Amino acid sequence: MHRSQGLWPLTLTALALLAITMTSTQAQAQVPSTGDFGAGIILGEPSGLTGKLWFNPSNALDVHLAFDFTDEAVAIFSDYTYHFDLIKLRSNVQVELPFYVGIGGKLLVDANSDNENEKDAALTLGARIPLGMSVLFKKAPLEIFLEIAPGLRVVPKTSGDLDGGIGVRYYFH
Repeated sequence: MHRSQGLWPLTLTALALLAITMTSTQAQAQVPSTGDFGAGIILGEPSGLTGKLWFNPSNALDVHLAFDFTDEAVAIFSDYTYHFDLIKLRSNVQVELPFYVGIGGKLLVDANSDNENEKDAALTLGARIPLGMSVLFKKAPLEIFLEIAPGLRVVPKTSGDLDGGIGVRYYFH
């Protein structure tokens, strides 16, 4: 069995739980603010679960627990992000479109690596710079986001890295 096939039941279960949570809670008219926490999924490379905690209307912390299909490893990454408005929308528009930039770190853990083989490292560390755009709904506690994150792996050897994906988060006010 291919290693990534074992994660599909877990991924489908997480998606089902997220869907149940989202449909059983009445939508609130609020954009994320200080202290709001959102949880959801990100699809891309890597794909998995995502969380975001807002410190204030411009700054937040993103955390992702995902599976990196290219490296066949569990990916854990966290970014400090700064959000800003490049596009000013009229006040009667029901969404906000902040862009964001951040800095963060990435950890890849490959439990099935062969430590004797130099190219199969059990642990990879790197830095990343996420660039993205969010769609924040004013009448629903949801965020849809698109990001690309160029980076640099530094352990076990230095090399370029690129992550990216599209995701959705539900906010608990």
